[in-house]
Amino acid sequence: MKQKEAAMPAQILHDLGQLPPRRTEALVDILRSHILTGELPPGQRLNLDEIAQQSGVSRMPVRDALKQLEAEGLVNIYPQRGIEVSALNIEDITQLFGIRIVLEQKAVELAIPRLTSEDHARMRDVLTKMDLLTGRSSSWPNFNAQFHYIINSASGWPRLISMISVLRANVDRYVREYVRMLGTEIAQRQHWELYHACVDGDAERAKQVVHDHFSTTTNELLSALKAEDNSKTKKMP
Repeated sequence: MKQKEAAMPAQILHDLGQLPPRRTEALVDILRSHILTGELPPGQRLNLDEIAQQSGVSRMPVRDALKQLEAEGLVNIYPQRGIEVSALNIEDITQLFGIRIVLEQKAVELAIPRLTSEDHARMRDVLTKMDLLTGRSSSWPNFNAQFHYIINSASGWPRLISMISVLRANVDRYVREYVRMLGTEIAQRQHWELYHACVDGDAERAKQVVHDHFSTTTNELLSALKAEDNSKTKKMP
């Protein structure tokens, strides 16, 4: 794919100029956010010097921030070639969601006996708000992340929570693409099934729902992306 040479959008440059004291973490948050929303699209070149100049920091914090984003799979750093936002890749989707299924199943297994009535109420509140969203709302993925985080954070395994968080940061782009192309009806129905399994304390049913939920997302997203690619290919002269 041909690398994009366009400069960063003005809003992203503005955000970099408002950098708070914890600079490396803030840089990661800003760049990650704009990658996940698609404002920095796959293939977009990132200029280390431009980011450093705009944010008023030295090259080192920028380099550290980009290395963290590389570890999350959000950017690619090529020796002698520069840095670019990583592309949506069918093989990556299969692997990332496959790994996430295993981790989220373990998390829900650990979480169910630890979830409180307050946790159940928070889960229900998030899902109710999601039900009120219409069509392909851009807010839906944020609520989606909140719902799953309530469960995962109750697992009591900090390393597991951290691993899932890194995966979620990467696959969130795919979730947003899923919502854009396919809507939320199937995923939301599965969320409610997972909620009821948690309330009932049924770990085995919850693990099955988790498997079905992420497998459905993977399969539907891959089918939609392949169909979209085929459509673009047919339109090429």
